[in-house]
Amino acid sequence: MILRQFLHTDPAGVSYLFGCHNEALLIKDEGAFIRFMLAEIPPVPPKAAALRAANSGLAAAAA
Repeated sequence: MILRQFLHTDPAGVSYLFGCHNEALLIKDEGAFIRFMLAEIPPVPPKAAALRAANSGLAAAAA
């Protein structure tokens, strides 16, 4: 309901809502888009695999 009201009341807000101001979505070249998206990915935390296993319930099943 809130989304419908927003869409009908603020046409300028609709473009913002759907990403027209997102720099990545304005890139037309696929290679440039991929480079942009991969440029600032942080390193994987040391215990990421263990955290994923715990969050998915796999750690409890293995114990």
